[in-house]
Amino acid sequence: MLDVVERYFTAYNAHDLGEVMACYGPEPRAVGPGGPAEGRSEVASYHTSVWHAFPDVRVTVWQKIVTEAAVAVAAVGTGTHAGPFPLTTGEVVEATGRRVSVRSCWMFEIDVGCGLIGCSEVFYDQLELCVQLGLRLPA
Repeated sequence: MLDVVERYFTAYNAHDLGEVMACYGPEPRAVGPGGPAEGRSEVASYHTSVWHAFPDVRVTVWQKIVTEAAVAVAAVGTGTHAGPFPLTTGEVVEATGRRVSVRSCWMFEIDVGCGLIGCSEVFYDQLELCVQLGLRLPA
């Protein structure tokens, strides 16, 4: 179970979409601040949109907690904002060229039938990201 999550982060950091998707089971889901992505096409699109916005993004894992059917990961993501990044408000932030470093928590539900990821969910401090991108916050 931990092996598939480690393979996922290796592929994620290499921006290897084929290998990332090989870590997911037959009916994958990915959930981020923008909402859920369901099915292979949407989950693949979710990953490529992050890599397009932050083409050098890398996730460094600090801690892992493993249960029978889940893995929780504390990590930090670092990268340079070099492409359009959609916010949860629907706005798109064009490239700022700024380097960001944001703490995150990832939850992986493992499909015990196939031993692959059924659902991945990432949580991060969106305010922290917006401040690092230099965005003006509403009063």
